[in-house]
Amino acid sequence: MLIDTHCHFNHARFAEDIPECIERAHAAGVMQMIVVGAEREGSEQATEIAERHGPGIFATIGVHPHDSRNWDEATEARFRTLADHPKVVAIGEIGLDYHYDFSPREAQVIAFRAQLRLAREAQLPVVIHCREAYADTLQILTEEGADELGGVMHCWAGTLDEANQTVAMGLALGFGGTLTFKNAEDVRGAARTVPLETLLIETDAPYLAPMPHRGRRNEPAYVRFVAERLAELRGMSFDEMARLTTGNARRTFPRLML
Repeated sequence: MLIDTHCHFNHARFAEDIPECIERAHAAGVMQMIVVGAEREGSEQATEIAERHGPGIFATIGVHPHDSRNWDEATEARFRTLADHPKVVAIGEIGLDYHYDFSPREAQVIAFRAQLRLAREAQLPVVIHCREAYADTLQILTEEGADELGGVMHCWAGTLDEANQTVAMGLALGFGGTLTFKNAEDVRGAARTVPLETLLIETDAPYLAPMPHRGRRNEPAYVRFVAERLAELRGMSFDEMARLTTGNARRTFPRLML
């Protein structure tokens, strides 16, 4: 079986057909999916979707760096309650995004640190978003003791040196549709090199659909294409990669075992 460790069924593009998407995922061997929160409302929706759509659907809660200007005490209090929900498997996606700077960088750092501390309090792993901010992200993760939290650096796009620093901190790397893109040699270089136990697969649906579906809406069924490409890069069979990444996901997110 496969696990899509990062999808957004709480996105408007899935408003009409989540059950059908889950059926297609199951047909492709994807039996568990993690719906990721990116702001307070989206985190509430992710948890509700996990409750409504069966035992294989889980959620995370977090405020994305794009929305970190909206981080406040009320959101933190609500997340503290949601973190106790048995289907909430992580705090995320949280982090820094210096590409768009939709929120001021100071606000991004404040929200990031606060949510890392919430993860420590809740004893949950973290799902990290990082774009053009690896130096600051890694520094904050180190200062906040991320090595004691565990989790994943979602949508890996850094250098090999940054990948080595990340896995040395005890975090996994999430590989998605970009692994299949023609111009993504740096991503494939990291995927070929990092320890096997740090590999996770994801879609980031509805974004970043892999080849041969690039340009269309992504969905969890397509994580199979990521697993196939990752298996090829590591000289493994598809079944071996499926078993490996499923085991890695369950170690990274212990509540998936419940």
